[in-house]
Amino acid sequence: MVATKTTSTTEIPEIATKISEQLISAVKQYQQFSVDTAQTFAKVASVFPVTDRPNVPGAPALPSAEAVTKYAFDFTSNLLNAQRDFALQLASALVPEKLA
Repeated sequence: MVATKTTSTTEIPEIATKISEQLISAVKQYQQFSVDTAQTFAKVASVFPVTDRPNVPGAPALPSAEAVTKYAFDFTSNLLNAQRDFALQLASALVPEKLA
């Protein structure tokens, strides 16, 4: 029979916190690299001529990239909050009060 090491529940949050901090740090480094690359590309591309987009009669003007990005993140944040509330309610309903 193989002996297994048991992990107490107090150790899990510390491990999870360290892993999540490392993941967030790596994501931020990649994001900064991406922003730096995009800025460099924009500087290089600024020397090329830009043609105007044609206007389509009756079609509404397109929102800016910033407006679309803000809307998408606001929507996603609201959806994630709704999912979080649902998951907490479900967990509360499924866990007996003595264990909570």
